[in-house]
Amino acid sequence: MKKVFLLFFLINSSLLAYPNFIGYGYTSCLTCHYNPFGNGPLTDYGRAVGTTSIVSDTFYGGKDSDLEARGKKSGFMYSEPLNQWLRPSIDYRGLYLKNSIGEDSSQTEYIHMDANINLVLRLGPKENRDKFIISATMGYAPEPRSGAPSDADTYRSREHYIGYRFTPAWGLYAGLMDKVYGIRIPDHIAYGRSVTQNTMNDQTHGLLLHYTNPNWDIGLQAFVGNLAEEETVRQKGFAATAEYTYAPQIRPGASVQMSESEFLKTYSYALHSRIGFGKGNSIMGEIGQTNEELPLRGTENQSRYWTVQAHVLASKGFFLLNTIEYLKADLDEDNKRLRWGPGIQWFLYQGVEWRMDFYNTRVHSENAVTQDEWDFTTQVHLWF
Repeated sequence: MKKVFLLFFLINSSLLAYPNFIGYGYTSCLTCHYNPFGNGPLTDYGRAVGTTSIVSDTFYGGKDSDLEARGKKSGFMYSEPLNQWLRPSIDYRGLYLKNSIGEDSSQTEYIHMDANINLVLRLGPKENRDKFIISATMGYAPEPRSGAPSDADTYRSREHYIGYRFTPAWGLYAGLMDKVYGIRIPDHIAYGRSVTQNTMNDQTHGLLLHYTNPNWDIGLQAFVGNLAEEETVRQKGFAATAEYTYAPQIRPGASVQMSESEFLKTYSYALHSRIGFGKGNSIMGEIGQTNEELPLRGTENQSRYWTVQAHVLASKGFFLLNTIEYLKADLDEDNKRLRWGPGIQWFLYQGVEWRMDFYNTRVHSENAVTQDEWDFTTQVHLWF
């Protein structure tokens, strides 16, 4: 059941843009997102880039399809923007899961992972509406599989924040957002996301300062936890990340994160890099460590992880994926976990993404090596 619980969180970042799009030359998330570190709704430019440069031409009549017309119709529900100040969007993601393939304990199910409604108010001056924005996302949250009460809320605010860019280089954002740490790799079961507590439900209220220029993206964030949670469990602290453009498609970086509550103190740090090659191809890697302390128990734990994910563009809109991960959950013990996952990702049409993955997991313990476990997932992502 633990494997089922983990795979339940195989949910990608909302909407179309992903960090592997450095393979197209996009090094900074602010180019296509309202959030300077990605996730959440796309800007007008991001939507147009998606439907003209990323999405397959197969269902548009081939390469001779009218890209200019597609770009103009890339707004909400395939329309042109009705005005300059409001940008609505919706998205849905569902997952078919078959775990422990070939074993008696194998289970099959379909999971409605999320359904979000987002509104962005563009309140900046006429010449730059995105200078001052307000973004709010309300989303469906399936009941947890960890034994939570059945009356738990099934809808929640995924994020809500105000953003103001004083200059093209400097921006300040306040509200409920994801923490700025590491590569926001789309798979939330990735060890770099789960071990550091940066998965789909780990948003926090705080203040984010962002700096960008052609060579740098730097984020400094102070946070106080999610105010919807009980005071005693809110993780308060800070996070920081920085990426440097070493070459047009090479972006090394580093991140650090510290937080604490009455029950838990954590400190995480990582080195990471995104590299694009050819057109549309990329490889991303992150290696990091997390130190945890439980003050009431007087115990400490150190864990280490690394993740490498490659995307190869087979044809326009169609990617071959390969992910390799390592986790040593306790540095004082000899146990470690290896996970490998080949897959495919296809952007069939504007607003339609299909993905299929296999996951092979092997656990090496001090006394034995477990039998390989195979899981299969396929998911559909719709956004309009």
